[in-house]
Amino acid sequence: MERRSLIVILSLGLCFSLLVSCKKKDSSASGSSLGSFSFTTAELAILPYPTNDTLIFNSTEGDSIVFKYSGRNSMMKSFYEHPLNPSGYQGNFYTCEVNSSGFVSANSDYIYFNLHYSDPFLGYPGTKYFNIGLTTSSSGSCGFSAEFRFEADTLISYVPDSGFKAGGYVKALYKTLAIGPRVFENVYELVGPSLTAYCPVFFSRVYYSISGGVVGFALNTGKTWFLMPGKIPPPENAATPRPYFPVYPASYWIYQTGTSTSVSRTGNNYVSFKGMTLTTFDGQAVNQYARFVTYGAVEIGWIPVLSETPGATWEMPLGSPATDPYTQVWQVMQKTVDSNRDSIIIQRYYTYHKVPLVTNSLYVWQTFKKNVGLVFECWVDTATNDTVYRKKLIDYHINH
Repeated sequence: MERRSLIVILSLGLCFSLLVSCKKKDSSASGSSLGSFSFTTAELAILPYPTNDTLIFNSTEGDSIVFKYSGRNSMMKSFYEHPLNPSGYQGNFYTCEVNSSGFVSANSDYIYFNLHYSDPFLGYPGTKYFNIGLTTSSSGSCGFSAEFRFEADTLISYVPDSGFKAGGYVKALYKTLAIGPRVFENVYELVGPSLTAYCPVFFSRVYYSISGGVVGFALNTGKTWFLMPGKIPPPENAATPRPYFPVYPASYWIYQTGTSTSVSRTGNNYVSFKGMTLTTFDGQAVNQYARFVTYGAVEIGWIPVLSETPGATWEMPLGSPATDPYTQVWQVMQKTVDSNRDSIIIQRYYTYHKVPLVTNSLYVWQTFKKNVGLVFECWVDTATNDTVYRKKLIDYHINH
């Protein structure tokens, strides 16, 4: 009997709570709509997703995070004149759009975004805000959470208190920015409220491009993640890179040079050049195995980078022909396979001056591997038989 009584009491309590929550709070007239705020297409473009269904971020320490797109949605939120009125009547209201998107990994790492308006009753109706959050379960760090104001095509710092306990700060806008081995264009460097009081390791920076979204992020320890590129289909009639020099857009090669490293990279997209659709490599237009060489306003023209023909030779002036420059002489020494049975091309070049004849004793040897590119280079002083410089490929990404 006691059990049945308890069930009845709980059931009545539930019904009462439903009635209270669903009925109008009093018999007074409903409030009137004072207006509605929705984002324009240009304003929504501040958040470019979906760009790809999958985002892959590699770190400078060799690990990766794979995020999967979790969708994008929009809803209208109501702001009332008297939201906490004890009598129940909330008064007039505005409706404002909230637009959100995000990504999540299999390890519950996530990136989230939220576009929303401020409460019009608190002043400055129509003020737009951009929220961004980031956390990774594997980094052992505090996440990133920040809020910025925005207009179409522009992020704006929002620092509501002098202690920077909320909001977000736009530290810089870079025309080009290298993050790891990649270079990105028109990138914001975003800083969130400091978390040093709560967490010794935290995300101190997020790098954001309006056209590409998040392109990188970094811990205060210096560890940095950079966005890996999606596949870029070649336009119609584009010059297709060749196998020993696969310079597809958004590719890179990292070399060990003594105690330091260097990076060679391609542009992020195909470009139009001299009536052709091509890629670029270290800033020079590339047409399969040839690059376009200029010295100031003087155009030398297309010069081979390499050849697949053993014994092939060619020359390249190292300046305007009118200045009687030195000349490089190139020769393909061998086309063979390496110890791993991978196809390689070995070539060398040296420099000389024609009149008067002066030949440099330095010979440069290069090895190109099929479907990889340049994997090794060394400079040998033939006068002493000493190797004076060498670089070796240690990492690469061919975006193909």
